[in-house]
Amino acid sequence: MSGTPDGQRAAYWDIPRDPTVLADVRKMIRQTLSKWQLAGAGDDLTDDIVLASTEVLSNAVLYGLPPIRFTLRVSGETLLAEITDHGAGRPERRSGIDDDEHGRGLTIVEALCDEWGVLPSPEGPAKTVWFRKKCPPDDSTA
Repeated sequence: MSGTPDGQRAAYWDIPRDPTVLADVRKMIRQTLSKWQLAGAGDDLTDDIVLASTEVLSNAVLYGLPPIRFTLRVSGETLLAEITDHGAGRPERRSGIDDDEHGRGLTIVEALCDEWGVLPSPEGPAKTVWFRKKCPPDDSTA
């Protein structure tokens, strides 16, 4: 985790291609957001970021290829999450049916975040799925 003179904060993690690590990643996200004083533990904002991150990370872990890197950055009142993997496939938002067990991840991300997208890598079969969320500072610490 690091900070910059202009007030940006950033953290990144290299994630193994193992779905069992996602519970630990959720804890790391909560701890990071708490340290950054964006929202208290259990806050709706934190829950939204954790859920959106988990949805995209699950796709990368299940369908992408390593290395998988998860990055959180905050600049001003905007949080940017980026999940990069080196698989050739590109995630697509599908309209899931209520009984579907899978396929709603990007629909959830779209509902929880201000914007999202996919950037293909110019250097081969890799892509970065990203989302942005407005995150005002936690006023309870003032």
